[in-house]
Amino acid sequence: MLQSDLVTARESTEPKPKRSLFRAIFLAAVLVALDGFLLNQGVVAFLVGVWLLFISLPLRLFMKRSAELRTQYLRDITVYFAAIALVFALNAANNQIASERAEVLVAAVNAFHARHQRYPDSLEELVPDFIERVPSAKYTLLFNEFWYVAPERDMDAELWYVEFPPFYRPTYDFTTNEWRHID
Repeated sequence: MLQSDLVTARESTEPKPKRSLFRAIFLAAVLVALDGFLLNQGVVAFLVGVWLLFISLPLRLFMKRSAELRTQYLRDITVYFAAIALVFALNAANNQIASERAEVLVAAVNAFHARHQRYPDSLEELVPDFIERVPSAKYTLLFNEFWYVAPERDMDAELWYVEFPPFYRPTYDFTTNEWRHID
């Protein structure tokens, strides 16, 4: 037998490796849980996306192994890209929710100020006359609160939340009635 015949015979008898779709879905779910619900920033998803786009995808497109294995790799990459898109969608939705809830709190603090001629000492002082309860800013495990600073000698009343953890905080100044961003 020739050398090429031996290689061909060995390749035909070896079992073809299978990539587990469950593994890809599990890793994608971990990415969504970590970067979409825990950290809420999208940095991990962005880095994974860059890796997939510039390293993994080109390697898998031009691999010399079986077409079936290449298809399985590309399927997994598609699952990961779907998870990345979901992370960015969740982050955008959470930031929109926080923005809308912040506007409700601003209106409640202004109504409190109009009635009592002072700002509240805490957001809990708005309950139940102006709001039912103090809402969480986002549906995430970290950075999901509103922070309120009551006016003191050298400080104005402010309300803020974290949009891009751990920085980039939209802050409402009740003296100027304007939103600005810290960090």
